[in-house]
Amino acid sequence: MANFKTHLNTAAITTGLGAAVLLSAEHISLNGALWLWFLGTIGGLLPDIDSDNSTSLDILFNLFASSAALIAVYYINAAQVSLIELIALPLLIYTTMRFLIRPLFEKITVHRGSCHSLSFVLLIALITTQIVWRMAPQASEQAIIMAWFSGGFVFIGGFIHLALDEIYSIDLSNMRIKRSFGTALKLAEFKNKSLTLLTVSSIIALAYTTPSPNETLNTLSNWSKLKLQPYTFNIG
Repeated sequence: MANFKTHLNTAAITTGLGAAVLLSAEHISLNGALWLWFLGTIGGLLPDIDSDNSTSLDILFNLFASSAALIAVYYINAAQVSLIELIALPLLIYTTMRFLIRPLFEKITVHRGSCHSLSFVLLIALITTQIVWRMAPQASEQAIIMAWFSGGFVFIGGFIHLALDEIYSIDLSNMRIKRSFGTALKLAEFKNKSLTLLTVSSIIALAYTTPSPNETLNTLSNWSKLKLQPYTFNIG
């Protein structure tokens, strides 16, 4: 199994290159590229959320808790609330996720279980697409494209994590396959049929309610503005 640094660096480098390509082709802005790079890197840590007391778990749950608190501030800021309410509600949300939801999650999950599967990564990618789309200031084509890109980069980062774990399950020096081989890059955790059914049902529901990906596919089919050669090479 690859360690935390390997997962982090590989996901950051790969998704960073992907974001740079989209930026060079003028499919996204600089801020969009940084956002996708961030999501791809986080996606590279995502499957290890089922590993109790891991660095990935600490980072991800702190990030989720902070994000939930910030979203709460974003929505209640429009209402007429007092300073105490503005401070207390996000603090309550963060505390609940950090000290109630996280221990519960640790109790019900098993390392290399359902979270180490393509279906879980796809589920989180679709959830990301939904969140980015629904929180966009306006329902424009660009917002839809960015939502699909966001979900796509989370999926790419998660897939990289699973692929690395499988690669590290092969001991090339001793020419043997470790017992962990096949526990990471799998479609779903079929040992838990009820959880697998819930995951697949959620994926279908999310896919059905997401905006059409046609504009995103059209954008990805046009690479006429991609700059492969520096302008300095074109002098004269």
